[in-house]
Amino acid sequence: MTTYRLIILKAAADDAFEGYQYYENLQFGLGDRFLEELLNRYTEISINPHYYGFIDELNIIRDVRLKSFPYLVVYEIEENTVIIYSVHNSYKHPDKHFRGE
Repeated sequence: MTTYRLIILKAAADDAFEGYQYYENLQFGLGDRFLEELLNRYTEISINPHYYGFIDELNIIRDVRLKSFPYLVVYEIEENTVIIYSVHNSYKHPDKHFRGE
């Protein structure tokens, strides 16, 4: 089994930290559950990144939803590397997939 290397861009790390802070302020420990679920998705992506669907017309960018939180992990596969572009809050910005769009 080949595991893909993950590169998490700063924007995606910032998104994740913002999500953590939001949920932790909402309820103690909820931020930790958010991060745990996000890390589980990262592991799943690194094992089988081709499993999840494309979101662009060129079939380059993919996303996968977290199971219990309204967030999408947006990424691209380049050879044996997965680049995580954003951890997108789908409630906050439903029409955007990347920061700054």
